[in-house]
Amino acid sequence: MAERAKLTRDGAWARIVMAGRQEAPRGAGFDPALRADLQRAFTEALAGTSLRAIVLRAGEGGWPVAADPAQDYLAQADAPTLAGLAAMIARSPVPVIALMDGLVAGGALALAQAADLRIARPGTRFAAPEFGLGFVPGGGGMVRLARRIGVEPALEFVTSGQVLRTEAAHRLGLCDTVATGITADLPDDIAPRAAAIAEPQAYIDSLARLRSQPRQGPQAEVMARLLDVCEAAVLLPEEEAITFEGVACADLIAGEMSQALRHVLAARRRAVRLAGTGPGATAQITRLALWNPSERLTHALVERGVSVEIGASEPARLEQILQVVARAQHAAVAAGHLTEQQRAAAWDRLTPVAGIADFSPAQMVLAAPRPGEVAALRTHFAAGEGVLALEGVRQREAGELQFSRAAALAEVTGGPETDAALQALAGILRAERDLVIHAEGLSASFETTFWLAAERMVMAGATPAAVDAALTAWGFAEGPFARLDRRGLPAAFAQFNARDGRAGAYLNWLGLEGRTGRAAGKGVWLYGEAGARIWPEEEEELRALRREAGITPQALAPQEIVARILAELARAGADALQQGRAHRAGDVDLVAISVLGFPRHRGGPLFQADRAGLLAVRKRLRALADESAPAPDTLWDVLIRNGRRFAELDEPVAA
Repeated sequence: MAERAKLTRDGAWARIVMAGRQEAPRGAGFDPALRADLQRAFTEALAGTSLRAIVLRAGEGGWPVAADPAQDYLAQADAPTLAGLAAMIARSPVPVIALMDGLVAGGALALAQAADLRIARPGTRFAAPEFGLGFVPGGGGMVRLARRIGVEPALEFVTSGQVLRTEAAHRLGLCDTVATGITADLPDDIAPRAAAIAEPQAYIDSLARLRSQPRQGPQAEVMARLLDVCEAAVLLPEEEAITFEGVACADLIAGEMSQALRHVLAARRRAVRLAGTGPGATAQITRLALWNPSERLTHALVERGVSVEIGASEPARLEQILQVVARAQHAAVAAGHLTEQQRAAAWDRLTPVAGIADFSPAQMVLAAPRPGEVAALRTHFAAGEGVLALEGVRQREAGELQFSRAAALAEVTGGPETDAALQALAGILRAERDLVIHAEGLSASFETTFWLAAERMVMAGATPAAVDAALTAWGFAEGPFARLDRRGLPAAFAQFNARDGRAGAYLNWLGLEGRTGRAAGKGVWLYGEAGARIWPEEEEELRALRREAGITPQALAPQEIVARILAELARAGADALQQGRAHRAGDVDLVAISVLGFPRHRGGPLFQADRAGLLAVRKRLRALADESAPAPDTLWDVLIRNGRRFAELDEPVAA
C-alpha cells in the first residue's frame, strides 16, 4: 500500500504531505494507515540535523475528512491515536506549521490546533460537526482550541454547526494568518504555541455564565460534557485535560444518540445518489411541463434555466402560481440576487397554458392530476418524446414514473426501463424537497402503521392519552392520536383503503360516532374553547369495546408502548425492503424521521431494531400477530440466520 504521508526536505525545512481528500480512500479521514504514516514521517523528520521547522500540509483536495467524523477519534490496536499524533506535534522541539486548505474539520482541526503556526489558504473552510453528531471534539482539539481562543469563542464555533470561511475563521482565532495567494510564504520567525490560558479568571467567569444557562433536549448531556472538558482545560495540565477530553469523547461516541445521529448523516449522504437504479446517464431536462405544480417548484426550476409550461385544473390556481413566482423574482432583484435582465429571462422561460390539450411537447411532464384527468394526460402526451410522471397515481403504465410528496421528502418510482428518467425526476424534485428517495408508498405505509399500531395498544389496555404521552416523551414530534385528529379520520380511512390496511374496533367506532377529528370539534379528544380534553365517558367506552372484542385488558407501561410502536414500524420498513418498495434501510429510517416526526437522535425504526436485536424484535412481532398485527416478512429470518443487521444492507458512504 502506498504511503499516505510523505516526508521531503528543503534545506532546514521538513515538509510532510498527507494524501489529500481526493487522493485518499473514500471517506477514510485520519484512519489507522494515515496515522501510522504520519507518525513515521514525523519521527524521521525529527531525526534530521539542522532542522528549522516542519510544515504539515495535504495534497489534492485539501486535508482528509472522514465520512463518519467519529472514526478520527476511535483508538485501534497497533495504530497511533489522533491524540498521540497531536501530542507529538505539540511537543516537537522545532516549530510545526499547519498549512491548511479545503475543509478543516475533525482530526484535521485537532492536529492543526497542536501546531505552533496555523496558516489557511484562501477558500479554506472550518467546521466542527461533532456536537451536532452527539459527541465532543477529541484528539486534544477541544482543549487546545479553548485554551488558545477562550471558552466562549470555542463553544460558539463548536456548537453553532456553521462552516466558517477563511476570514471569519481568522477573526475567531481558528488560524493565525491567511495566505495571500495559492502558495503561502513561510515566516522567518515562528512564535511557539501558547501553553497556557492568557486570562484564567476571565475564562472561569465565562464558564460559570455558560453553566448557569438552563438547557433541555437530547443534546443537553453533550453540552454538559463539553463544559466539563472546557473546565478541565483551565484547571488541569494540558496533557491531563486532553485525557479527560478523550474519555468524554469516547463515552459519547459509544452512546445511542451519537450512533443514531451518525447513522442519519450517513443515510442522508447515501440519499444524494438515488438507490435501486442502474449506472446509466441521467437525462438532461431543459423543457418541462407542470400540471398543478407548487409555486416553490415552479420558481426554482425557471431560476435553474429550465423552460417550463404550467397549467392547473382551476384558472384561479394558475393565476396564484404566476403571482407568487413574480413576487419571488422581484424580491430576488430587490435583494441583489438577480439582475433585472436575469429576472426577465427567467420570466420568459415560464409559459402558462389553459388546459392539458394546450401543452407543447416536453421532455418530462410532472402532473398532480385531479379525478378524471389521468386519461387526458396519458392521451395528450402518449405520442410525444416526454416521460410522464404522475403524483398520487398508484397504477403506473409502462414507461411512466410515479412520485409523492410528504413533509420535506419526495418518493419516486418507475419501471427498470426508466432509470435515467427516474434520476432526472429526482433532480427536479430536489429543487423543492430536501430529500428524494426511490420508494413507493413508504410514507403512507408508515403513517398507516403508526395509527393501526396505536389502535391495537388501545384495544390491548392503554388509553389514547397514554399512547401519545409515551411516544412524545420518547421524542416523537406528535403522538399517533394527535396526528389522527389533525389529519382527520376520513383521510386516515382513505389511506387504509389505498394501502390494504384495516381499521379495528376503536377507529371504526370513532367513525360511527362522527368523531372525525379536530376540524369537526370531536375526534379522539373533545375540542372546545379550552382546547382538547378527554371525553367524559372514555374509560367506560373503551371497556365496552374490549369486552365486545373478547379482549382482557393489560397494563402497558410507557416503555412497552414505545417498544410495540417501534417494532411495528420496523416491520413496515422491512416489508418495504423485501417487496422492493424501498431500496435502502437508511432510506426507510429517513422517511420515518421526515414524515412521522420520528426523533432524529433515535436514528429511525430499523436503526432501533438493530440496536434492540433482530431476534428480540421478531419475537415481539410474532406476539403482536396474535393481536391482529401483520406477521414479520421472511427478511427477518434471513438476517437473523446469517447474523446480519439492517445497517449492513446499505453500501459504504463517502465524506
